[in-house]
Amino acid sequence: MSSPAAKNVLLVTASVGAGHNQVARTLQDRLESACPDVRVERIDLMEMCPRWFRVYYAGGFEYSMAHTPWLYGLGFTLSNTPHRPGRSWREWPRLTVERWVNRRFVRHVLDNAYDLILHTHFLAAPALEKLVESGRLTVPQATIVTDVESHRWWYCPAVRRYYAPSDYTASIVRRWGIDDSRIVVSGMPIHPKWTAAVDRERVCAAWHFPADKKIVTLTGGTSFTVGPIVEIARRLLAARADLTLAVLAGRNKNLLGDLSRLPEAGTRLFPVPFTDRAHELVGASDLMITKPGGITTAECLATGTPMVFLNPVPGHEAGNGRFFEREGAGVITRSVEHLVTTVASLLQDDTQRAAMKTAAKRLYKPGAEIVVEDVIKSFGL
Repeated sequence: MSSPAAKNVLLVTASVGAGHNQVARTLQDRLESACPDVRVERIDLMEMCPRWFRVYYAGGFEYSMAHTPWLYGLGFTLSNTPHRPGRSWREWPRLTVERWVNRRFVRHVLDNAYDLILHTHFLAAPALEKLVESGRLTVPQATIVTDVESHRWWYCPAVRRYYAPSDYTASIVRRWGIDDSRIVVSGMPIHPKWTAAVDRERVCAAWHFPADKKIVTLTGGTSFTVGPIVEIARRLLAARADLTLAVLAGRNKNLLGDLSRLPEAGTRLFPVPFTDRAHELVGASDLMITKPGGITTAECLATGTPMVFLNPVPGHEAGNGRFFEREGAGVITRSVEHLVTTVASLLQDDTQRAAMKTAAKRLYKPGAEIVVEDVIKSFGL
């Protein structure tokens, strides 16, 4: 049991994509390790919402990203306003609905004594905004932004601390009227295994990779992540005879089967089911082909792995991709053909890959350590 002096922290996440939960788990582990007397309760907001909202919100996100990315991008752009302090009248209908669907969460907060609330998703903080304004809730709140391209929905004037993954993200938050004293450029909190040194020879031996070939890791659990995975794999292998291709297929059994039937499977092509050792593959890779999600890109920064993006989904991922391309850590491609020629060119150009690796390392910040250290100092844990 907690001692009378123990602090209680509520960590709020949401199962809308995988990144928010990963950040929450990492922060919980780090907080509990750094402060053994602190009790951390982690809740998934989707489990407290009505089922219809869960289907609409999480299911709609996944469906639109997979099947109607142009519509997702349009919605992202139209709702990403205003770029100024204060609420606009257009925001109130959304906020009213969200407060209603989150009423169980709100009751949970009011019924428990917390010393700090940490958010890794943007949905929960605005639900508490009116309580803070009325004085019914005085618990400090902090938000960890999980995309470089931050959307207006992350804005909540009741949040006392914003942890931004980059200076660019901080500039967006600043436009909303959040003072610099409330913003910490922390980087993204990721699991510590991504910062561990990787021995390429040991990785090749453990995964049965040829030791004399370049390694490229391709993520592709479903068709919308980075495009038609089997076609990409086939064309990459045909383009470069000196290539070893590892494909992270997750729990997609159909994709694993299709890849396993390609003639190079087991020699130069390695379909990888769900694994907790992806950091080994990415760390040993010469290139990573991926969508520009917040967590995946942060993991590549930690390993210093150059990134190639295929036609990012309009919205936050497209914004993330543009940021990393501007900073020299990634390259955006717009078609399978463009992807294949870009990868082939980069594998040939050791100097450019080295520059991209340097840029990735420059952008990396130890997010978990910075956030936890600041939380302890700023909120007295």
